[in-house]
Amino acid sequence: MGDRTDPRREKKSAGEAFVRLGMMTLHSIWALLRIIGFFAGGVLRMLWYMLRQCGRLFRWIGSVLRFSFAEHNRPAQEILQDVRHARKEGGRQVWHQFLRLLGNYIFGEHGILRTGFNYVLPVISVVFLIGVVHYASGLDYAISVVCNGEEIGLIEEQSDFEEAEEEVRQRVAMAGEELEMDLHPVYSLRIVSDSDRYLSKQSIADKLLAGSDADLTEAYGVYVDGEFLGAVEDTAAISDGMASALDAYATGLDDLVDEVYYTKEIAYQEGIYLTKSLSDPKEILKILTAETQQESRYAVQKTDSPELVAAKYDMTLEELTKLNPEITERFETGMLLRVTTVSRYIPIAHTRDLTMTSYIGYPTVRVETAALNLGVEKVLSKGVIGERSSQVKVTYIDGAESSREVLHTAVIREPIPEQIGVGTYSAQPASTSTVLTGTGEFGWPVNGGYISDTFISDRNHKGLDIAAPMGTEIYAGAAGTVYTAGWNSGGYGNYVIIDHPDGYRTYYAHCSRVVCYAGQEVEKGQLIAYVGSTGDSTGPHCHFEVRVDNIPVDPASYLRVNAG
Repeated sequence: MGDRTDPRREKKSAGEAFVRLGMMTLHSIWALLRIIGFFAGGVLRMLWYMLRQCGRLFRWIGSVLRFSFAEHNRPAQEILQDVRHARKEGGRQVWHQFLRLLGNYIFGEHGILRTGFNYVLPVISVVFLIGVVHYASGLDYAISVVCNGEEIGLIEEQSDFEEAEEEVRQRVAMAGEELEMDLHPVYSLRIVSDSDRYLSKQSIADKLLAGSDADLTEAYGVYVDGEFLGAVEDTAAISDGMASALDAYATGLDDLVDEVYYTKEIAYQEGIYLTKSLSDPKEILKILTAETQQESRYAVQKTDSPELVAAKYDMTLEELTKLNPEITERFETGMLLRVTTVSRYIPIAHTRDLTMTSYIGYPTVRVETAALNLGVEKVLSKGVIGERSSQVKVTYIDGAESSREVLHTAVIREPIPEQIGVGTYSAQPASTSTVLTGTGEFGWPVNGGYISDTFISDRNHKGLDIAAPMGTEIYAGAAGTVYTAGWNSGGYGNYVIIDHPDGYRTYYAHCSRVVCYAGQEVEKGQLIAYVGSTGDSTGPHCHFEVRVDNIPVDPASYLRVNAG
């Protein structure tokens, strides 16, 4: 026989597992309680320790007070005892002991005067210390620099002297010399008064050079963004030449230019310089105005045009086309174009304030509509792009666009969303074998059913009969206004007529019940009646007609079902 599982063993195993699970749960709860108890106990122990320390402090204060009181009280008790003895001896002894008691109480070792002085003196000392600190904190301090045993002057920070050292090295290096100078200063703090003045790095450098044995002269140092370029005796030629170069650059620009300026700061510092560092102002001016022309590459952006690229690099369209003849045939995003750029020793920047129009893309909104059959999508209304006007400050450096800053933006025209209709009209024949390939202007009007009689049948039929079970829903084939709804004595029974645009009318006849009223606005797919067999009818069906200018036409030409 094959192995057979003992039900009692299974029951026992299940019981053991349940017991193990219960024990694990109890162990977990116990461990959690121990952890909570540990932390709670730690907090309680800390509070108990603090209370014990506070108790010890109060006991110490009490013992000091008691000791002090006892020390003060002991001599008084001794003197009072002497006074009692003196009373027995006579009145003169009493006064003698009383005066002794009073003197000891006021001037004695534990008397009021000495005790008060012992308590007041520490308070006075603390107040005095606070006053000294307050006074000292209100003073101004500076760093006094001593070099080669001589005080150079006062500086605010140690870095000021370090910058002066670098300034000296630049001046010496420009002259091509090496000076042996002891540049190991000694710093100390000093209280300064209103008459004291701090030294600049140039002044410190002048004093350091003045202490050397080099051949020195008074001149003007030329600095570009803080870097020493050379020394000249007169700066007029340099400043005039730089201004002329800037004016010449501005002359070649259009009227839209807002400002023209050098991107680096040119400064002239009067001071002491090595005679060998003196330069001809014309040579310095030549260095400052030096420029080189070079060719570089530019990747065409999505919003670029040939004219825009030429403007970015301060080129004419003819110059750009000469370097890139292929742009006359194609101009695409990502193309690498050759452009000409100018590089100057001191770049020149200019700005333009431009008014630029940009377009705002329109969003797409999907709208469910019963005007379209289920699964059909159609653009209901086209979107319209918006327009935005922006005031932009464009900065160019050496003719090439460097940055743009939007100063102001205003929307000229808001975008209009594009509406895409998503069909939800789901009424279809009961069988997929019913195929109609009409325009789809009207929807299948019955929730199911099948065609039981066609248009212009052997009995001159004016519509399309759709047979369906009694009470099946009948929907409006398209949006419109209910022209009439109710009973027709001419054979239609309960019927509905709906007016549609462009002279169209639809009829729904032989209904069991009508659920709309004359004058009501209805949408495509809206419930208007139920299938019946009222009027001249031999069975439950919906007689569906389509009329154009009151002339019956074949409804199949306007229905599209199962046609793919």
